[in-house]
Amino acid sequence: MILDRWDKALCYLGISPELDMALRMLHDLTPQQLEVGKKIQLDSDKVFYSTNEITLSPRAPRFEFHQKYIDIHVPITGTETIALCAADSQPKDTPFDTEKDMGLFEGQPLYTVTVPAGWFCLCMPGDAHVPCMGEEGHAIVKMIVKVRA
Repeated sequence: MILDRWDKALCYLGISPELDMALRMLHDLTPQQLEVGKKIQLDSDKVFYSTNEITLSPRAPRFEFHQKYIDIHVPITGTETIALCAADSQPKDTPFDTEKDMGLFEGQPLYTVTVPAGWFCLCMPGDAHVPCMGEEGHAIVKMIVKVRA
């Protein structure tokens, strides 16, 4: 997991060409260029993002994890809280939907991070996380970037 500001995104170059593409886009991001409700493919199914208005909630700790994709959570307006737990805390028999690249399980957060606008939270495959947490009913605009690992 990486938590940092957009303007520091280039510090993490070199992990993979696909992640480099996403980090460069994030570094150069201006909120005015984003269209809510639209999915943009930067490199086919390897790097893409969508921007949506979401409603935050103090969600139950139902963790999601991925195997093929890195998630980069990017609040554009407002602040999002993300709960995290150890990748190996998921039960061994946790069902996984390969088509959606997502598994879900109940768990307890090890810690939470607050991600304000201008920052990002990068979750690697296997990093179990609960996104979209915050004040009940509060709406924010958020971009989620998916990067093939």
